[in-house]
Amino acid sequence: MLSDNIAVILVSPENPDNIGAVARAIKNMGFSDLRLVKPPRGWRGKAKKMAVTAVDILEKAKVFSSLREALLELGRVIGTTRRGGGHRGTFLSFEKAISEIRRNSLSRKAGIVFGRESKGLANEDSDLCDQLVTIPTGTEYPSLNLAQAVMVMLFALSWTQPGHESAWPAQNERALNKEEIQVTIAHFTEALKVLGYRKGGADLLPRILKTFRGLIKRAGLIEPEAQMIKGLSRKIREKVLNGRQIMGRMASPR
Repeated sequence: MLSDNIAVILVSPENPDNIGAVARAIKNMGFSDLRLVKPPRGWRGKAKKMAVTAVDILEKAKVFSSLREALLELGRVIGTTRRGGGHRGTFLSFEKAISEIRRNSLSRKAGIVFGRESKGLANEDSDLCDQLVTIPTGTEYPSLNLAQAVMVMLFALSWTQPGHESAWPAQNERALNKEEIQVTIAHFTEALKVLGYRKGGADLLPRILKTFRGLIKRAGLIEPEAQMIKGLSRKIREKVLNGRQIMGRMASPR
């Protein structure tokens, strides 16, 4: 069910009233998963006033010490921001972002990330998102209240016609979550190191891994693809290490 497979993540929210209003927006639109990264002290009690009858959303909200931790079990993650720039990551149109969240939530829980009220998403937070989206607004005053931004995103998700949902991925093509993707990247990294790529100096390892992560962010990673990457990485390590052992034996004095 769509509403069960989408999480709303607030990064360092500053005002408990806004947290309560977000909880109300979540319940208004039929969703339930609220996650908070470093919320202000005493937020749960102070937010009840604005939550009204959505106190249950506050009570079961999950709290995390970092955004990375909050995203581990999620698949596709879209961050919301008004700040542009090539260094910020890949931006999607609003329509495309809604489509991506819906499509990916069919097989794995997806997430929508919102930044702090005063500054939005920091660069290190946007880096953890697969793509970014800017909510279209009037140019004269484009800034939205946090709860308004959440309401717009969830309304758009719930309003899209069910018939537009894609059948992707198939049952045997389970999309990986962030934690599983990290494991796959670790296998690939070890293979690169065995091939002679190392950190430091003019080494290509960081550039290769940045490109590899960028590909995964844009397209996601399904289970068969991850198994292939891990299998190839293992074969590379075995071939190179076995070759070194043979060369070592040949070079040893008899």
